[in-house]
Amino acid sequence: MRTLTTVFLCILIPLVALADDCKPPLLSDEALRLVKPLLEVRIKESKEQFTEGGSWLGESQYTPEVGKRFYSVLQDRSSAGDEAVAYLLNVYMGEHLSEATVCEALNRGTRILPLIREYRRCSPLIGLEPLPRFVQGSGVLPGYAEEGILKGRKCRYD
Repeated sequence: MRTLTTVFLCILIPLVALADDCKPPLLSDEALRLVKPLLEVRIKESKEQFTEGGSWLGESQYTPEVGKRFYSVLQDRSSAGDEAVAYLLNVYMGEHLSEATVCEALNRGTRILPLIREYRRCSPLIGLEPLPRFVQGSGVLPGYAEEGILKGRKCRYD
């Protein structure tokens, strides 16, 4: 029993130290200009689409604006655009837009991989925290993107 406890502590202590190591910075000013307006509208959209309990209420009047702003972010090929895409992997934009985010990350390839890893470990702040429950990401999209990039996958989205 003592050995098992020692092994458990040897595994647990470094994990706790890593978890405490996250001191989230603000997203860069350039990336913030891309992401924050999108997330402001996405938050309004989610509030119209779901009850507090998670029941679907229907399409939001903000949905077209979310799509317009979202695809504008994906079209930005600058380093700020890379940051924005890496950040959006940690947010739930809805099923279709989340798939498009992963696809865009795959298409950007290895240049975005360090950002994906960094933001997965410690997601930067955008000044709208805490994000509502239906906007918070599940944490799986960065892993999908990283795996696809490492396998050299590319894709298309509409």
